[in-house]
Amino acid sequence: MTRIVGIFLLCCLAACAEKEEKPVLSNEQLSRIMADLFIADAATTGLAGFEKDSLMRVYFDQVLSMHHVTKEAYENDLRIIARDLPRMEGVVRQASEMLNKEKKADKKGE
Repeated sequence: MTRIVGIFLLCCLAACAEKEEKPVLSNEQLSRIMADLFIADAATTGLAGFEKDSLMRVYFDQVLSMHHVTKEAYENDLRIIARDLPRMEGVVRQASEMLNKEKKADKKGE
């Protein structure tokens, strides 16, 4: 009888174990979205208060729409990769590199 109870408890514990969540978006997609959100934030630099908040919400929604991603999916993926510091650092570094490439391209075009 104790064996049956032990096996039952073991099965219950195995069923309750956390399943590893995997992000839906690739590192490159997350980096591109981050880079675009940074550009949107920079566009509101001169604004303050309600105007800035309202415009940032509009820009945030537009960026996610451009990438065909919901706010929930983006935020969930960020939560998942935030638990993996090396991966998060890689995504942020890649976003920074994208912005630097765009900045250099803009300077060449001037």
